[in-house]
Amino acid sequence: MNSTDLGWAVMAIRIQREVGGNLAELLDTVADTMQQRERLRREIKALTAEGRFSGIVLGIFPFAFGGLLYMVAPDYIGKLFADFTGKALVVVAAVMALAGFAWLRKIVTIEV
Repeated sequence: MNSTDLGWAVMAIRIQREVGGNLAELLDTVADTMQQRERLRREIKALTAEGRFSGIVLGIFPFAFGGLLYMVAPDYIGKLFADFTGKALVVVAAVMALAGFAWLRKIVTIEV
């Protein structure tokens, strides 16, 4: 099982076996710690929800808007792809949108 909390519980039990002490108290402490960590994970997930949603919008909106604009007015956006400068600007905009998405994702990813 790939669980950090379970690994910590096993490590605490192994240390308790070597050192000795009250196993029931140790297990209560480990269980309380696991509950607190899970509560903190849920709280962080709730607090970063707006940032995660902003990252999704930032990642999807420019491409979706460009596609919608192409369907509604293809001659209007077609001028953007007519010469090299327009194509280069589209590539730069796409790279910047992806960089912004990655940056926001990095900001809202918090390890507990």
